[in-house]
Amino acid sequence: MSVTAIGLVLVSAFVHAGWNLLGKRDGASTAYFFVACAAGAAVIAPMLLVWSASVVRMPAVVWLYLIPAGLFQGLYFVGLAGAYRTGDLSVAYPVARALPVLMVPLVTVLIGTGESPSALALGGMVTVAVGLLVIPQQRLARVSIRYVGGAWIAYAFLAGVGTAGYSLIDDAALALFRAALESGPAPTGVSGGAAAGVSAQVQAPVIYSAFQSMMTAAGLAILGAGQRGVGGFAAELRRTQLRSAAAAGVAIVAAYCLVLVAYGFARNVSYVVAFRQISLPLGALLGVMILRERMTVARATGTAVILAGLVLVSIG
Repeated sequence: MSVTAIGLVLVSAFVHAGWNLLGKRDGASTAYFFVACAAGAAVIAPMLLVWSASVVRMPAVVWLYLIPAGLFQGLYFVGLAGAYRTGDLSVAYPVARALPVLMVPLVTVLIGTGESPSALALGGMVTVAVGLLVIPQQRLARVSIRYVGGAWIAYAFLAGVGTAGYSLIDDAALALFRAALESGPAPTGVSGGAAAGVSAQVQAPVIYSAFQSMMTAAGLAILGAGQRGVGGFAAELRRTQLRSAAAAGVAIVAAYCLVLVAYGFARNVSYVVAFRQISLPLGALLGVMILRERMTVARATGTAVILAGLVLVSIG
């Protein structure tokens, strides 16, 4: 990963941990994240007009990528909401964020789109897996597999699947979109090949994120109505803290745009997905400091082990 990619992901990590704190504190639900995605789309939508010349150059196949990307992101939010209903932020957040580190590299190697992880990266992934087993334990002196279960872990796993899915799809879609912008005339207001390349690195993620937010909001509306019925989903919307959800939505878009831009400065999406998990200890600390959750020795140790694994993956 380049220094630019690392810097972008670090800022994104702080923003990401912040909106997860809002969601956990204010009763995140499918309706909550529907409002968040709709608000995020509304905030970023004006850029579609500003960069309209680049919007029309988005390849047709990218529009097809947006459908499964929105579905996977919807699954991610449904899983995250469920994990926060049934578990603590200081446990559910690290697990939901770390699982994709194990999923994405495996899938990229299997489908031939990523590099084979180095020995150091593989060691980091094993370390992450150990941390995932440790973090839900009650006591380190008596580790038991029975603690790695329950509703919260199932929801966290769903969130991890969603993250892995949309990360891979977004990487492929953005590679096509960036290439289309870089191969044609310079995007609006930009001249010169190098400048056009930099512009594409920014414009493509922002434009794509706007459409993905819209698609995710639509997917969450369908999922919410399917879960609770139209009346039940409407009632859930009325109970939603709109200010909190809207603020979370702006933060979600900001954090993810930074990650999408970072994809353009990294050789392998697996390493971006891994390094962005630096938000993991931040989320755990916010759960303890703001929400007054209990930080056990197992939670602290598991979080530290996972973080060490993430560093190994990023270096490797």
